Amino acid sequence: MRDLIRPAPMREFDVGERTATWLELFFDLCFVAAIAALADGLHADPTLQGLWHFVALFVPVWWVWMQFTWFATAWDNDDLLHRLGMLVAMLLVIVLAAGIPRVYEQHDDLFVMAYVALQAVLVLMFVRVLPHAGAARRFALNYMVGDAIGGLIMLSSLLVEPPLRYWVWAIAVLVLMAAPAFAVRAYQGQPFDSRHIPERYGLFTIIVLGESVVVVAARLGDVALDGGAIASALLGFGIAAAIWWTYFETVSSTSLSRERIGASFLWGYGHLLGFAGIAAAAIGVELAIEAGAAGDHGLSLATRLMLCGGVASFLVSLVAVHTAEIGWWGAGMLQRWAAIVALLALATLGRGWPPALLVGTVFGVLVATAALDVSQHGGKGLAADHLPDDEQVPSTP
Repeated sequence: MRDLIRPAPMREFDVGERTATWLELFFDLCFVAAIAALADGLHADPTLQGLWHFVALFVPVWWVWMQFTWFATAWDNDDLLHRLGMLVAMLLVIVLAAGIPRVYEQHDDLFVMAYVALQAVLVLMFVRVLPHAGAARRFALNYMVGDAIGGLIMLSSLLVEPPLRYWVWAIAVLVLMAAPAFAVRAYQGQPFDSRHIPERYGLFTIIVLGESVVVVAARLGDVALDGGAIASALLGFGIAAAIWWTYFETVSSTSLSRERIGASFLWGYGHLLGFAGIAAAAIGVELAIEAGAAGDHGLSLATRLMLCGGVASFLVSLVAVHTAEIGWWGAGMLQRWAAIVALLALATLGRGWPPALLVGTVFGVLVATAALDVSQHGGKGLAADHLPDDEQVPSTP
């Protein structure tokens, strides 16, 4: 029988095959509640202000997932203390999700306290690993101090009233997001597993895409099944499928290494725009389904930005990730920027378009750029990781 409590030195990386643990999958599942709460808030307030609130809340929620994901890739020893820490964090994520609707009513206490408690849990988990951190001790200490300072700044936001409170939130999140950059400067080794991290990001992509499937199914069950609503739903699923296809066929982990630490940060942080864009586009599709069922002959600017801008945001994320992998002017960059410009123009010029036509045009733009992406990068992404080595497409330097 294994000891219930064991030392937690930094793991050895890129040695053998490492996959997400069942505990990590359970942790990711808890973020379904948070993503759903964010989506519900945007659906309830489909205005430019509501879109801004969605983005502003998505960033700190996503960052919590980032923090625990990167901690686990380095320090997960699967003992009693680690499991308890992760389970407490999961419970707090659920509380955080429950606090999101209250933020829209400027009742921020629950959200703030849950967020601060999550930082406290992470600080305690770092305290636990310090005695056995070895050469990575300064790395862990700097990371821990950054999380503690960010948590205290977030807590101090309760001392001021909105809207100043939200500026304090922004400062807190910026401090938290800067902590890894300062921490890694104190450690010459590689503080992450380049095979494990991409799988975790892929799983979170599936979670956000799952929201697209849920809203299509839920909205079709609530509205009259006329041609416009059905067309928007089918095309909306097509958008989700195209996103899945181009992401998992083209995104790889070739940039994740200590030797390319700047590219690794760009790869990791660049996903933010993709995750937020996918979630926003899903709500845009949901609103298009409702508008089609109601016989509306156009979508609001905010809804068009959710739909077109959300997909454009995903493509900007792909640009960032592939910049980390192949450079700014690698294969496929020109067509992605052309698609981004086309989608943003569509958001502006698509006023008065039938909802299904707008969703269909977004789908067409995305399929065109996805087809070109896959033709140039296909077989090199995460979807090929399960294939035998002799069936994988060699990476291009």
